[in-house]
Amino acid sequence: MKFEKVLISIGLIFYIIIASMLGIYSYKLLLVFLGISTLIFLITKLNFEPFLSILIVAIVLGLFLGLSPNVLIDSIEKGTGSLLGHLSLILGLGAMFGRVLEELGAVEITAKKMISIFGVKRIQLGLLIAGMCISFSLFFDVAFILVIPIILSVAKELKLEKIYVALPASIGILTIHALFPPHPSPSIITKTFNLNMAEAFFYGLIVAIPTALIGGLLLTNSRIIKTNANNSDLQNKASIFEINNKSMSSTFAIVLMLLPVLLITIPTIILGVTNLPELIKSTLIIISNPVTALLISLLIAIVKLMISKKLRITSIVPLLSESIKTIAVVLLINGAAGGLKQVLVDSKVTDEIVRLTNGLHLSPIIISFFVAAILRISLGSATIAAITTLAIVEPLVPNITYSAVFIMLSIASGSMFCSHVNDPGFWLFKQYLNLDFKTTFKTWTLGTTLSSLIAFIIILIITSLT
Repeated sequence: MKFEKVLISIGLIFYIIIASMLGIYSYKLLLVFLGISTLIFLITKLNFEPFLSILIVAIVLGLFLGLSPNVLIDSIEKGTGSLLGHLSLILGLGAMFGRVLEELGAVEITAKKMISIFGVKRIQLGLLIAGMCISFSLFFDVAFILVIPIILSVAKELKLEKIYVALPASIGILTIHALFPPHPSPSIITKTFNLNMAEAFFYGLIVAIPTALIGGLLLTNSRIIKTNANNSDLQNKASIFEINNKSMSSTFAIVLMLLPVLLITIPTIILGVTNLPELIKSTLIIISNPVTALLISLLIAIVKLMISKKLRITSIVPLLSESIKTIAVVLLINGAAGGLKQVLVDSKVTDEIVRLTNGLHLSPIIISFFVAAILRISLGSATIAAITTLAIVEPLVPNITYSAVFIMLSIASGSMFCSHVNDPGFWLFKQYLNLDFKTTFKTWTLGTTLSSLIAFIIILIITSLT
């Protein structure tokens, strides 16, 4: 508890110093820091409705930043619509797919198989590896939606606190999402800098593996997070689990769980290595889209459920409707966060950061990390933070004496920094695990901050040795 208080005190001091420094040079950045502080206060201290809190802060902050009322409303609608346009389909199909898999028993079978493979002592590592592998071809939210049913099932089977198994896997997913193509920001940076893909993957793995292991496992097993995971009666518990579901084999269950990943990954690989007729190419492009892949997987799972339990489609519809209701709150909050992000983008807050960094005589690696981190705190979106930072540091790249891949990794590590209430990932983690705000800040926010700093330190060490 003392360690937690010291850590929070250091964080507050650092926050005040940065906010004061930025406020001297830019009233806009000071307003952003004050707005974010107000938002956190409303949600955590006053327990005000998060959706309304984000919406109110977006409107007030937009007005103070100089947006006209018409432009402000357009920004909020644009940001909300663009985020929900993607997220609503992913979350809706993902929730239905997970519910059908749960009814089939596929989630339980997969969870027990993972327990039997890794054992209780290494189940965190197993889920972290699973999260990292799945997220190579999936966006963060899609990968999270697919992994979370397994996480919850493992926690239930082993009578572990959900956070103990959820945090390592989630950090693993975020690490891969931030550092590797084909995810948006690393792909754009790799193309802009004309980087060698093999080099990007090589150094990316050197950074990602220790980042995920330390950031995902160290915090979860520290005294900051108290779990029941060290109880002696759990040590050999994996041996008592048997897979008794006769409706499907463990292999089929795992393949069904991973079907969206396979439908996205395999067509993408085929499209990249072969020349195909236009019709086949168009078909593979459609199949490899995350929304289409989830829809196809859902339909296959529904057919399997109908056959194995001899049900009619009318009996399955209530399950699907029930699953959608569970994501309504998540969608509203994430939509409001998208609106807040767009208000900050349209207010040209990033121009202030460009102006400030132009006068700094620091290493491009350091500038890349801190600019991306500030944008991540301000905007919430890791992708937008990284892409915006790219525009700021690109003119510095021709003068560096080392590979530009380290600039790319530095931007990516900064974009992971301090996920909080304006980040959709924060709300996914909180709502699906049913956590309170204090626990979410102490686990997810602290975990993303720690992982970001670990990645940055590793990048500095590698750069100094090359």
